[in-house]
Amino acid sequence: MFKVVFLSALALIATSGQAATLIEVKSPEGQSQVWRDGPMSRMDTGDGYMVVDSVAQTLFIVMPKERRVMDMSDLLRSPGASGAGHAVKVDFKKQGGGPRIAGYPTTRYSFSANGTACGNVAASPQALKDAGLQETLEMMQRMAARADALMSAFNNKADPCQRAGTQLSQHAATLGVPMRITDAGGRLVTEIVRIDKNASLPPNAFAIPAGYQVVNTGRMLKQLPNLQNMIEQMQKR
Repeated sequence: MFKVVFLSALALIATSGQAATLIEVKSPEGQSQVWRDGPMSRMDTGDGYMVVDSVAQTLFIVMPKERRVMDMSDLLRSPGASGAGHAVKVDFKKQGGGPRIAGYPTTRYSFSANGTACGNVAASPQALKDAGLQETLEMMQRMAARADALMSAFNNKADPCQRAGTQLSQHAATLGVPMRITDAGGRLVTEIVRIDKNASLPPNAFAIPAGYQVVNTGRMLKQLPNLQNMIEQMQKR
């Protein structure tokens, strides 16, 4: 969950100049590529890819093996959820200068959730200046709010640090782009290893394959008996 939200937010704050931008992200699961051209973003994750249109506010997850497309646009369009269990209080403490990552200087912060130490973030305000953040920040926050709401609604004992991870995009305006994130044990969570602002897009980078089954996850969940009421009751409790 954290990695999906991080990659989605990263694509939305990526540079939006004339040329396509390629961002490569490393994690313990492997390396992912994030492509951005204007309002369109694509995130390759090895077994599939995600396509985001920040203007149309659409989000599709393409799964070639299953020949299926998950339409998760409601995640972008939702105004966010309120009252989702107990709120998580995330605190950042500046630790000083961080390493230079992917060509950008960083500042290092430790962060905690509800008083529990979660890890460290090396953030870059300079990288943020290259980003078209203003038009997409609200969308990122809605995505993070919905992810946190669903996480807390289905599991009121969810790890506060896991929930804090979904909120990092809300702090990008003040901290900068999170170039490297490590957990409380110093283990890598994610790191941006390359930013190419003059990249060439792969063929049909943002195309949704014809003939694939499209599943609207928002509509599917609403059709389940009493699911919405159940989630609302769990959020209230």
